[in-house]
Amino acid sequence: MNPNHPKDIKVLVVEDDDDDWLITRKIFDGIEDSPFLIERSATYDDAIERIDAEEHDLYLIDYRLGEHTGNDILEHAHPEGRSQPFILMTGLSDSDLALKSLRLAAADYLVKGSFDAQLLFRTLLYALQRKYLEQQRIDQLTELNQAKEEFISIASHQLRTPATSVKQYLGMVLEGFVGEVPENQRPLLRQAYESNERQLRIIADLLKVAQVDSGKMKLRSRKTDINDLLRDIVNEERQIARRRDQVIKFNPLKAPLELELDADIFRMVFENLIDNAGKYSQEGSTIRVEISELGDEVCVGIIDQGVGIDPEELHRLYGRFVRIDNPLSTKVGGSGLGLYWAKRIIDLHGGRIEYRPNRPTGSKFLVCLPKHLHKKVN
Repeated sequence: MNPNHPKDIKVLVVEDDDDDWLITRKIFDGIEDSPFLIERSATYDDAIERIDAEEHDLYLIDYRLGEHTGNDILEHAHPEGRSQPFILMTGLSDSDLALKSLRLAAADYLVKGSFDAQLLFRTLLYALQRKYLEQQRIDQLTELNQAKEEFISIASHQLRTPATSVKQYLGMVLEGFVGEVPENQRPLLRQAYESNERQLRIIADLLKVAQVDSGKMKLRSRKTDINDLLRDIVNEERQIARRRDQVIKFNPLKAPLELELDADIFRMVFENLIDNAGKYSQEGSTIRVEISELGDEVCVGIIDQGVGIDPEELHRLYGRFVRIDNPLSTKVGGSGLGLYWAKRIIDLHGGRIEYRPNRPTGSKFLVCLPKHLHKKVN
């Protein structure tokens, strides 16, 4: 509703006292050319039912409602997520309690016996105005965010095709398909090839994030043995680790265990975490991948002996485009999207990811997934 053109504004007055209802209605009658259509709800249960039906534009609620209070209604209704404002009416002795109602997202409150028709009209109209502007702002931010996601998705798609072609051409030159490559040119071509690889990884990260943020991520869950999945990933990552002179040790569960998850998507999550452990660790270090059962969860720990994370930076760890400075961050590079995307995927599976320092140095990322949809392998 646009409060700049008020007309037929439906107000539900929640008031269990007959005398107070008559007084409130008389104050409404004193509003000249009133745009308000008022109805009464005399009980808490009836008020809850009618508020849930969302048939009114505004709610004026007495604080004292028998065994309940107006704050009970606010806790049920969650006004912060609604387009209709909630205003409380209190007695003089309830003024401190009314302040609590503001923390529960009430738009305002009025003290009984101290407001007239003019103040009531102004309070209700201002509450509607604030809600209207707030909703406009939310709509604008939502539209802006959608535009950004669409731009990222389109730009990433457009960038990936030429970047992939460049990779293919550089690969063909390095492999000698167009003639022998002089040795003094090979390092430059190799550097160009690796730079192109980093560009493609960033583009892939942008596409993954755009997909999950737009809600278009389709999970194809199936029963997957967590031991087999991690063993396969670790074996592939060991080839990369050898080039860094690093060792990956794998500690699986003693018995096979199947979880319902999208194995292809989760493969990328664990590959990202294990690759990060290697990139942010010095040569010659050891990375451990451990699986354990903790109550109703299966937890995968990725533990390194690397640079670790400053405790003051932990609140930024899973943000979009966040890269935390450390002694290796400049050398490693990256988009700052890997952990953000990984957390979103883990959340979609009903799991959680935690960071813990690895003493005396390094990091431990713990990915825990629920076991409620699992089946032991025979």
